[in-house]
Amino acid sequence: MVTSILDMQHITFQTSAKTKDEALQFIADFAKEQGIVKSAKAYYKGLKKREEEVTTGFKNSIAIPHCKHRTVKKPGLILVKFKNPIDWESMDNQPVHITFALAIPEGKNQEHLTLLSTISRALIDEAFTKKILEASTTEEMFTVIKNKLLTQGN
Repeated sequence: MVTSILDMQHITFQTSAKTKDEALQFIADFAKEQGIVKSAKAYYKGLKKREEEVTTGFKNSIAIPHCKHRTVKKPGLILVKFKNPIDWESMDNQPVHITFALAIPEGKNQEHLTLLSTISRALIDEAFTKKILEASTTEEMFTVIKNKLLTQGN
């Protein structure tokens, strides 16, 4: 399932966000530009609301911000590698360098859980995490992620 929404156009290294709020706004604007959501403002509010419940900062410098919302036109996975480390209040108290942001249409609960589970399982692999943190191009990031997810059977 994740490989079906993984698109090289949804990977960017082009942000200078310095705070979690700026990062979430960038993700929302980028999702709108990519045609994943109808409203950047609504998606941003959904991401913020989710962060208020509990941090999406995973570990090893990665966060998985996500939300289900009616503004989402199609399921999307947006990958952002930040130029600056972002304080995300992560589980391991480390700053975030990469986000795997999910956009899920409202009512797609099973898809939401499947995507979160697949990404979380992949991120447990420290060799994979190291490769994505070291990736320096969109193509390299895309290849590393796609190969990992295909070997997981997704």
